[in-house]
Amino acid sequence: MDKNFPQKITSNTQTEFTIGEFGLYAISVTASCGKDQDLKVEIDGKQFREIPATENVQTYNVPPAWNGTELKGLKKTVVFLLKLNKGKHTVNFFPKTGATLEGFEYEFIAEHRKVNFNLEQQAQDGDRRPWVTFVLSDLPLESVMAEASVSWHWFDGDDVKLIIDNEVEKNPSSKRWKYWVWHASPLRIFSGSKREQKTFSKNLPQEIHYIEFWADRTPTLHQVSLNLGDFELKRIPTKDDPKWTGDFADDTDIMLLARLIFGEMEGQPKKAKLGAGFTVINRLKKSRSNWGRSIQEIILKENQYDAFGNKNTRDKIRDPLSYVDKSEWEECYFVAAEILEGKEKDPVSGATHFYSTATDSGFPWWANDKTFRAQIGITYFYELES
Repeated sequence: MDKNFPQKITSNTQTEFTIGEFGLYAISVTASCGKDQDLKVEIDGKQFREIPATENVQTYNVPPAWNGTELKGLKKTVVFLLKLNKGKHTVNFFPKTGATLEGFEYEFIAEHRKVNFNLEQQAQDGDRRPWVTFVLSDLPLESVMAEASVSWHWFDGDDVKLIIDNEVEKNPSSKRWKYWVWHASPLRIFSGSKREQKTFSKNLPQEIHYIEFWADRTPTLHQVSLNLGDFELKRIPTKDDPKWTGDFADDTDIMLLARLIFGEMEGQPKKAKLGAGFTVINRLKKSRSNWGRSIQEIILKENQYDAFGNKNTRDKIRDPLSYVDKSEWEECYFVAAEILEGKEKDPVSGATHFYSTATDSGFPWWANDKTFRAQIGITYFYELES
C-alpha cells in the first residue's frame, strides 16, 4: 500500500509489515467514509465482529469498522491492540463503495500491563458520532483512564461519550447529559475549556473488548491509559509453530479449530475435515449456553469434543508436528482458515455433532434417523437442538 495519505480506495487493499520480536503491538488506522461508504479491517486474516456474537455475523456495522452513515465523511481512528509473533504480518482493508485512508502506523508496546497513549487529538467538528476506538484482541481489561477537554461554542458545547463492550458509561453529575461523561455547559464560554481525567473500573476477562469514544463538536482527547492487569504475555501458536503454550486460551480461533479438526479427523478426506469444523460453526449459530457462544468456548467446553479430552489425542493436538507429517497438519489448518474466512460451504447441512462408524455402525444413543444429516467416509453427522 502506498504510504502517502490521504489515500482513496475503492477495492480491497493490503499492506504488510515485518517485526523483529514477539510482543504486544498497537496498529492504528485512521480513515473516513462518506454516506453509503463503509470500511472494515482484517489483521492476519482475523475478522473483528460484533460482541457478543450473534447468528448473523456483522463485520461492517461494528465498533472496529467505519460506518459512513454515522461518520458523514469525518475521520475515525481505530487502534488495534494485539499480540504478534516475530515475522511478517498483513493488514487488509475492505471498503464498500469506497473509503479514504488517512493514516496507518504500528508500534511495539514495551509495558504491556499498563498501556499509555498520548493522543492530543481534537475531533473534527460534527454531531454525535464515533471518533476513537480501541480494540483489545484476546486481552483482559481492569480499567480505562482517559483525559479529555471540552469547550462551549456559543449555542452548543463539546461532549464525549465512552462505550465499553456496548455499555455506555454514565455521567453521574448530569441527568440531561447522563450518557456523555465529558460535557461542556454554557458556563464554559466564560471560564474556558475544561480538562478532566476520569477512570472507569471494568475487570473484564481475557477476550475481545471494544472501547469507543464518541464526539460531539470538537473535544480533545489528550491521553488514554488501558490497565490490562497482571497477566502473562505468552507466545501465540502458529501454523508453523503450533506447540501448545500450556493454555488453549492463547490460541487464535483458527488454531483451536485446526487442533479440533486434526484431533478428530486425522487421515480423513478434506470433506470430512470440513464437516467436523462446521459442527462448531453450526453450534455457534444456534447460540446455546450449554454449547457456548464463542468458538473458543464451544471447542473447550468439557465433554464436547473428544480431541480435547481423550488421552489418545490430547498429546497430539498439543504438539501436532511431533506426531504427523507437516502436510497433514497444514491441511487441517488450511481447512480451519477456509471455514472461518467463509471460503467453504457447509457440507453437513447444519450438523452439530458427528460419530465415527469405525466405532459402531449403529446410531449413537443421542441420535436417530431424524437428526441424521450426512455421511462422509466413516463419519455420520447429526443436527441436535440441545
